[in-house]
Amino acid sequence: MILAIDSSTRETVLGLLRGDEIHERVLTDRDLLRDTLEQLVQSFAARPADLRAIAIGQGPGSFTGLRVGFAFAHGLARGLDVALWPVSSMEAVASNFRDTQATICVAVSARRERWFVEVYQAEQSAVKLLVPRRILAEDEIAAELQSGSILCGAGVADFTAEFRGRFAERIPVDVTLHRPQALHLIELAKHAWKDRQPLPIGRVLPEYGLDFGAH
Repeated sequence: MILAIDSSTRETVLGLLRGDEIHERVLTDRDLLRDTLEQLVQSFAARPADLRAIAIGQGPGSFTGLRVGFAFAHGLARGLDVALWPVSSMEAVASNFRDTQATICVAVSARRERWFVEVYQAEQSAVKLLVPRRILAEDEIAAELQSGSILCGAGVADFTAEFRGRFAERIPVDVTLHRPQALHLIELAKHAWKDRQPLPIGRVLPEYGLDFGAH
Protein backbone atom coordinates (compact mmCIF):
# COMPACT_ATOMS: atom_id res chain seq x y z
CA MET A 1 0.00 0.00 0.00
CA ILE A 2 1.06 3.57 -0.64
CA LEU A 3 -0.16 6.54 1.40
CA ALA A 4 -0.61 10.05 -0.03
CA ILE A 5 -0.60 13.20 2.10
CA ASP A 6 -0.96 16.82 1.04
CA SER A 7 -1.53 19.57 3.59
CA SER A 8 -0.49 22.53 1.45
CA THR A 9 -4.04 23.95 1.18
CA ARG A 10 -6.77 24.77 3.68
CA GLU A 11 -7.90 21.16 3.32
CA THR A 12 -5.67 18.15 3.90
CA VAL A 13 -5.79 15.26 1.45
CA LEU A 14 -5.15 11.76 2.75
CA GLY A 15 -5.37 8.76 0.43
CA LEU A 16 -4.40 5.10 0.46
CA LEU A 17 -3.70 3.01 -2.64
CA ARG A 18 -3.69 -0.78 -2.71
CA GLY A 19 -3.41 -2.40 -6.11
CA ASP A 20 -5.68 -0.40 -8.42
CA GLU A 21 -8.04 0.75 -5.67
CA ILE A 22 -7.69 4.08 -3.89
CA HIS A 23 -9.59 5.45 -0.91
CA GLU A 24 -9.33 9.21 -0.30
CA ARG A 25 -10.44 11.52 2.48
CA VAL A 26 -10.36 15.34 2.58
CA LEU A 27 -10.00 16.87 6.04
CA THR A 28 -10.70 20.37 7.29
CA ASP A 29 -9.32 19.46 10.74
CA ARG A 30 -5.70 18.28 10.70
CA ASP A 31 -6.10 16.91 14.21
CA LEU A 32 -8.00 14.04 12.59
CA LEU A 33 -5.04 12.83 10.53
CA ARG A 34 -4.19 9.81 12.68
CA ASP A 35 -7.80 8.71 13.17
CA THR A 36 -8.51 9.09 9.45
CA LEU A 37 -5.45 7.06 8.53
CA GLU A 38 -6.64 4.28 10.82
CA GLN A 39 -10.04 4.36 9.10
CA LEU A 40 -8.41 4.17 5.66
CA VAL A 41 -6.26 1.20 6.67
CA GLN A 42 -9.31 -0.54 8.13
CA SER A 43 -11.28 0.12 4.93
CA PHE A 44 -8.83 -2.22 3.18
CA ALA A 45 -8.88 -4.71 6.07
CA ALA A 46 -5.13 -4.07 6.24
CA ARG A 47 -2.52 -3.16 8.85
CA PRO A 48 -0.20 -0.13 9.10
CA ALA A 49 2.69 -2.56 8.59
CA ASP A 50 1.39 -3.17 5.05
CA LEU A 51 2.37 0.37 4.07
CA ARG A 52 5.49 0.50 1.88
CA ALA A 53 5.84 4.20 1.00
CA ILE A 54 4.40 7.67 1.61
CA ALA A 55 3.94 10.23 -1.16
CA ILE A 56 3.84 13.74 0.26
CA GLY A 57 3.08 17.06 -1.42
CA GLN A 58 5.88 19.54 -0.67
CA GLY A 59 3.94 22.73 -1.28
CA PRO A 60 4.25 25.65 -1.48
CA GLY A 61 1.19 26.60 0.49
CA SER A 62 -0.08 26.88 4.04
CA PHE A 63 2.92 27.22 6.38
CA THR A 64 1.09 25.68 9.32
CA GLY A 65 -0.51 22.99 7.18
CA LEU A 66 2.79 21.90 5.68
CA ARG A 67 4.47 21.77 9.09
CA VAL A 68 1.71 19.59 10.53
CA GLY A 69 1.57 17.31 7.49
CA PHE A 70 5.31 16.81 7.36
CA ALA A 71 5.58 16.16 11.10
CA PHE A 72 2.90 13.49 10.74
CA ALA A 73 4.57 11.94 7.68
CA HIS A 74 8.04 11.97 9.26
CA GLY A 75 6.77 10.22 12.37
CA LEU A 76 4.91 7.64 10.34
CA ALA A 77 7.83 6.96 7.98
CA ARG A 78 10.24 6.51 10.88
CA GLY A 79 7.86 4.38 12.90
CA LEU A 80 7.07 2.04 10.01
CA ASP A 81 10.51 2.28 8.35
CA VAL A 82 9.09 3.18 4.93
CA ALA A 83 10.24 5.51 2.14
CA LEU A 84 9.04 9.11 2.07
CA TRP A 85 8.59 10.36 -1.51
CA PRO A 86 8.29 14.18 -1.92
CA VAL A 87 6.46 15.58 -4.95
CA SER A 88 5.34 19.01 -6.10
CA SER A 89 1.87 19.96 -4.85
CA MET A 90 1.53 22.36 -7.78
CA GLU A 91 2.32 19.63 -10.30
CA ALA A 92 -0.27 17.43 -8.60
CA VAL A 93 -2.90 20.15 -9.09
CA ALA A 94 -1.89 20.55 -12.75
CA SER A 95 -2.29 16.78 -13.12
CA ASN A 96 -6.02 17.18 -12.51
CA PHE A 97 -6.13 18.46 -16.12
CA ARG A 98 -3.63 16.08 -17.70
CA ASP A 99 -6.16 14.80 -20.27
CA THR A 100 -7.17 18.25 -21.56
CA GLN A 101 -4.21 19.13 -23.84
CA ALA A 102 -4.47 22.63 -22.33
CA THR A 103 -1.95 25.05 -20.87
CA ILE A 104 -2.42 25.07 -17.10
CA CYS A 105 -1.56 27.98 -14.82
CA VAL A 106 -1.38 26.91 -11.16
CA ALA A 107 -1.58 29.69 -8.55
CA VAL A 108 -0.92 29.43 -4.81
CA SER A 109 -1.22 32.42 -2.49
CA ALA A 110 2.00 33.93 -1.15
CA ARG A 111 2.05 37.27 0.68
CA ARG A 112 1.50 40.93 -0.05
CA GLU A 113 -1.09 40.25 -2.78
CA ARG A 114 1.29 37.97 -4.68
CA TRP A 115 0.96 34.40 -5.89
CA PHE A 116 3.35 31.54 -6.56
CA VAL A 117 2.71 30.61 -10.19
CA GLU A 118 3.81 27.67 -12.31
CA VAL A 119 2.71 26.93 -15.88
CA TYR A 120 2.29 23.43 -17.27
CA GLN A 121 1.31 21.87 -20.60
CA ALA A 122 -0.93 18.82 -20.66
CA GLU A 123 0.09 16.24 -23.22
CA GLN A 124 -0.22 12.48 -23.58
CA SER A 125 -2.05 12.10 -20.26
CA ALA A 126 0.73 13.86 -18.36
CA VAL A 127 1.83 17.41 -17.57
CA LYS A 128 5.10 19.09 -18.48
CA LEU A 129 6.48 22.14 -16.69
CA LEU A 130 6.71 25.06 -19.11
CA VAL A 131 7.49 27.98 -16.79
CA PRO A 132 9.11 27.38 -13.37
CA ARG A 133 7.78 28.96 -10.21
CA ARG A 134 7.64 32.72 -9.96
CA ILE A 135 6.00 35.22 -7.62
CA LEU A 136 3.49 37.38 -9.53
CA ALA A 137 0.81 39.97 -8.87
CA GLU A 138 -2.70 39.73 -10.35
CA ASP A 139 -1.94 42.05 -13.25
CA GLU A 140 1.18 40.05 -14.13
CA ILE A 141 -0.80 36.81 -14.10
CA ALA A 142 -3.48 38.39 -16.29
CA ALA A 143 -0.88 39.55 -18.81
CA GLU A 144 0.58 36.06 -19.15
CA LEU A 145 -2.58 33.96 -19.37
CA GLN A 146 -2.74 32.35 -22.78
CA SER A 147 -5.97 32.00 -24.74
CA GLY A 148 -7.76 28.83 -23.68
CA SER A 149 -5.51 28.21 -20.68
CA ILE A 150 -6.82 26.88 -17.38
CA LEU A 151 -6.32 28.88 -14.18
CA CYS A 152 -6.40 26.72 -11.06
CA GLY A 153 -4.95 26.13 -7.61
CA ALA A 154 -5.83 27.04 -4.05
CA GLY A 155 -4.73 30.63 -4.68
CA VAL A 156 -7.62 31.24 -7.08
CA ALA A 157 -9.92 31.74 -4.08
CA ASP A 158 -7.76 34.68 -2.97
CA PHE A 159 -7.95 36.63 -6.23
CA THR A 160 -10.11 39.73 -6.19
CA ALA A 161 -13.73 39.36 -7.26
CA GLU A 162 -12.99 41.55 -10.28
CA PHE A 163 -10.15 39.27 -11.39
CA ARG A 164 -12.19 36.09 -10.89
CA GLY A 165 -15.06 37.59 -12.85
CA ARG A 166 -12.79 38.65 -15.68
CA PHE A 167 -11.34 35.15 -16.06
CA ALA A 168 -14.35 33.13 -14.93
CA GLU A 169 -14.32 30.99 -18.08
CA ARG A 170 -10.75 29.90 -17.30
CA ILE A 171 -11.41 28.89 -13.68
CA PRO A 172 -12.96 25.43 -13.10
CA VAL A 173 -16.12 25.48 -10.99
CA ASP A 174 -15.37 22.11 -9.36
CA VAL A 175 -13.45 22.97 -6.18
CA THR A 176 -11.82 19.52 -6.05
CA LEU A 177 -9.83 20.44 -9.17
CA HIS A 178 -8.04 23.21 -7.26
CA ARG A 179 -6.33 20.88 -4.77
CA PRO A 180 -4.01 17.90 -5.15
CA GLN A 181 -5.68 14.51 -5.42
CA ALA A 182 -4.26 11.42 -3.75
CA LEU A 183 -3.99 9.31 -6.89
CA HIS A 184 -1.99 11.96 -8.75
CA LEU A 185 0.35 12.44 -5.78
CA ILE A 186 1.06 8.71 -5.74
CA GLU A 187 1.50 8.43 -9.50
CA LEU A 188 3.90 11.38 -9.59
CA ALA A 189 5.86 9.96 -6.65
CA LYS A 190 6.15 6.49 -8.18
CA HIS A 191 7.36 7.98 -11.46
CA ALA A 192 9.87 10.30 -9.78
CA TRP A 193 11.30 7.81 -7.29
CA LYS A 194 10.95 4.36 -8.87
CA ASP A 195 14.62 4.24 -9.93
CA ARG A 196 16.07 6.45 -7.20
CA GLN A 197 17.28 5.85 -3.69
CA PRO A 198 14.85 7.46 -1.21
CA LEU A 199 16.17 10.47 0.66
CA PRO A 200 16.86 10.18 4.38
CA ILE A 201 13.62 11.10 6.10
CA GLY A 202 15.13 14.14 7.80
CA ARG A 203 16.04 15.60 4.40
CA VAL A 204 12.48 15.44 3.06
CA LEU A 205 11.29 18.96 3.80
CA PRO A 206 8.40 21.21 2.74
CA GLU A 207 8.85 24.01 0.21
CA TYR A 208 7.32 27.06 1.82
CA GLY A 209 8.12 29.24 -1.17
CA LEU A 210 10.92 31.23 -2.77
CA ASP A 211 11.59 34.26 -0.61
CA PHE A 212 8.90 33.80 2.00
CA GLY A 213 6.36 31.26 3.14
CA ALA A 214 2.71 31.35 2.18
CA HIS A 215 0.01 32.23 4.69
